Formats: sequence, C-alpha cells, structure tokens
Amino acid sequence: MPLVPFFNPDDGRRRLLEQPHDVVPRDPARRGRRLAEATASYQSLFDEYRTDLMRAWGIADPWWSATVSARETSGVSREEALKAAWWNRIAGPASHPIVIWIVRTYWMECDGLNAESPGDEAIYPEEFMLSWLIEAEEPDLAGLIACMPYWPVGLDRNGNWC
Repeated sequence: MPLVPFFNPDDGRRRLLEQPHDVVPRDPARRGRRLAEATASYQSLFDEYRTDLMRAWGIADPWWSATVSARETSGVSREEALKAAWWNRIAGPASHPIVIWIVRTYWMECDGLNAESPGDEAIYPEEFMLSWLIEAEEPDLAGLIACMPYWPVGLDRNGNWC
C-alpha cells in the first residue's frame, strides 16, 4: 500500500475495534480472545479469511496504485494525488469491492459460527477480522482493513448482523 501521510493505521485499528461497541455492547470478559486459544473451527475460518484477504490484496493494491498514478499523470505531486484519490475513495485500497465483499462475508461467517458455539468460545467479529491479523503478524493485511472508516455491516430490526 502506498504511504498515505495523512492516514494513521493505528487510529484506524482503534476506531474499528471500538465501533461495534456503539451498536452492540460488548462483554469485557469476552473481549480479547486470542487466535492461539480459539477452537479449531475459528482457526480454520481465520485461515480461509487470511488466504482470501491476501488474494484481495493482490487485486486491491495494484488497483489503488493505478488510481493514484492516474491522478499523478495530471501533473500533481504524489501527495496531492494520494489525497485526491483518498477523497474519491475514502477507504483507499479497502474500498475495492472484493475487499468489502470479503469483510462482509467473513464477518457473517464468524457471527454464524458464534451462533453455533458455546458463549465462552464465541469471538467478536471485529477481533476476528482485525486483531487476529495483527496477532498473526500480517501488518499489510491489518493495514488494509484499518483503511476502512467503518465496518460494512449493520443490524437488522431483530438485532442480527446483516
């Protein structure tokens, strides 16, 4: 991902890990579930997520670079091109449809697994989606997700993720 001087990935990570608390209160006892301590079902799902996200990165990164380069051809500086591209696609490379699709798909898969698992095994989707990438030492993938200004999911009238 090109360096974006005005975007701080740490702020993105904090924002995304805290946002779901505004919608559905989180139990502090369930927060911070570690990848290494998760059941085989969650670990397997995470491996699939990471693999799919790596594939998406291979599509989104060149697309984002081309988006910025196209702006540079108009004669603006790299930093101006990045800012213009960012304002046009506020999630940067994470605004690519394949990235959004993967995030939505695996959020729902994690939530579905939670519904089938005992409460003491359940993992909050935001931790599965982002904290585990950090724990798995995937800084590029975690940085990609951190670009998102919000999770592309919501709640239906029954309080279910959709």
